[in-house]
Amino acid sequence: MCGKSRLYLKRSSPTILCCVAAVGVVGTAVAAVKVTPKAMKLLEDATDEKGTDLSRTEIVLTVAHLYIPAAAIGAGTIFCIFGANALNKQHQARLMSAYALLRNYHKEYRDKLIELHGEEADAEIRNAMIREHCNFHPLDSDVPDGKVIFYDEISGESIMRYEREVIDAEYHFNRNFTMRGYAFLNEFYEFLGLPMTEYGGTVGWSMSSGIMWVDFEHRLIDNDDGGTACYSIDMVFPPEVLEEWEC
Repeated sequence: MCGKSRLYLKRSSPTILCCVAAVGVVGTAVAAVKVTPKAMKLLEDATDEKGTDLSRTEIVLTVAHLYIPAAAIGAGTIFCIFGANALNKQHQARLMSAYALLRNYHKEYRDKLIELHGEEADAEIRNAMIREHCNFHPLDSDVPDGKVIFYDEISGESIMRYEREVIDAEYHFNRNFTMRGYAFLNEFYEFLGLPMTEYGGTVGWSMSSGIMWVDFEHRLIDNDDGGTACYSIDMVFPPEVLEEWEC
């Protein structure tokens, strides 16, 4: 039980520190307001005793001791804020390391699969996964003839679009990419009309990795049941994490 408690505290430390900081902000204000009437009385008495207005130094020396508790609470609040930020950065760094490890393993696995069984086997496995997850149900079914279903492997979303609409989204995405030097996955989803994701706001492509243009392919996936066919949107994958240098 003790071990579980320590693990819980470790995982929840940023949240706990944020809550303490929120309480500290209120506590600082309350402590300062509480001693203000007493401070005003001391300043009034000191002014009467001196006979003239107090200097700034004299004002500070007269009432500083009253605000020590409020200052202490404020300092503790600042410490909690910076501590929570540091813990969040550590947590993000661990997540990015885990993601990089998984990405490398995924690439090595696919490379070895292609080496042992060929590209056709790799394509068939990916097609089978798309058939399982796509279900050939578009997001908007009330559409005119001529549109087809496109499936995004990363988000798992399907959408009914004309092919020229998808190509136009890919072009505008690459235009942003070449003009800026990087682009997030969510930008492509926005142009295409797919729901943006938390993951898509973190990863994308950058020219620093040697990619000058994100190539897209539309791969036809036949429905085994003889129903509507689906096109998979293939792209350079996996994208890299851009969060650490986002402008």
